[in-house]
Amino acid sequence: MAIRQLRQSIKVQNSVTRMLTYVLLSAFSIPFVFPLLWLVSTALKTPAQVYVSPPIWIPNPIRLQNFVEAWTAAPFTRFLMNSMFTTFIPMAGDVFVSAMVAYSFARVRWPGRDQVFSLCLATMILPGVVTLIPTFIMFSKLGWVNTFKPLIVPAFFGNAFYIFMLRQFMLTLPSGLEEAAKIDGASTFQTFLQVILPLMGPALATVAIFSFMARWNDFFAPMIYLHRPHLKTLTLGLATFESMLTGTGGTPGLVSTRLHLLMAITLLINLPCIAVFLVFQKYFVRDVILSGFKI
Repeated sequence: MAIRQLRQSIKVQNSVTRMLTYVLLSAFSIPFVFPLLWLVSTALKTPAQVYVSPPIWIPNPIRLQNFVEAWTAAPFTRFLMNSMFTTFIPMAGDVFVSAMVAYSFARVRWPGRDQVFSLCLATMILPGVVTLIPTFIMFSKLGWVNTFKPLIVPAFFGNAFYIFMLRQFMLTLPSGLEEAAKIDGASTFQTFLQVILPLMGPALATVAIFSFMARWNDFFAPMIYLHRPHLKTLTLGLATFESMLTGTGGTPGLVSTRLHLLMAITLLINLPCIAVFLVFQKYFVRDVILSGFKI
């Protein structure tokens, strides 16, 4: 009887603890969810509902035409194609090349491996602004300014952070995999391609998420290297559209009547990032847990 009461007491305590945890997490999430809800609400409003006091959170009527008007107000289809080109190709380079380098650091023994890995990690300490001017001068002398090459080619030389994450994951795999593959006559590259790579789904998905988010939302690099209007990405196109609404690049005062269009195009541009994270979040959480303990 005492054991049953003890178990019930522990169960009640666990339930209360879980409930308090959910309440605290919900409270802490409000500052992050609030701007997103305001963005969605404004994107669906009519112009007359934008600056109503008190604010209207549920638009009535819901105006889906805002998305069509915002998308056609500027060549966003062209900007979308540019963003896809400068996102998915570098993302493939980030995933495959970083995985290949991480395999060399984690599973292949060669002289100076640990020292080179330490040097690779040291590059993460160096701020990007320090190398900005030398990198721009180099790409300028190569004639790559006003092309997509500065946004694509560096991805095929590896990324220190992605290499570190993938190496940590590879260290959790059984050490006998290479020996079994070697007995079957597989080369080092065949072992990586046919044995190790298929087991790294969660880690590769995590790197793909990071790479997609970083490159899809990148504003600084396209602003530095892409000056021609037809080369603009979605982030640059959004900045141009915003300047049109605020009067710096178009008719003054339009922001007061067309803010709903700005919110609509902002929501459209960010929808892929939200969708990618929601679809692959289980792989993201699993890889962070697995790769965070073994160094």
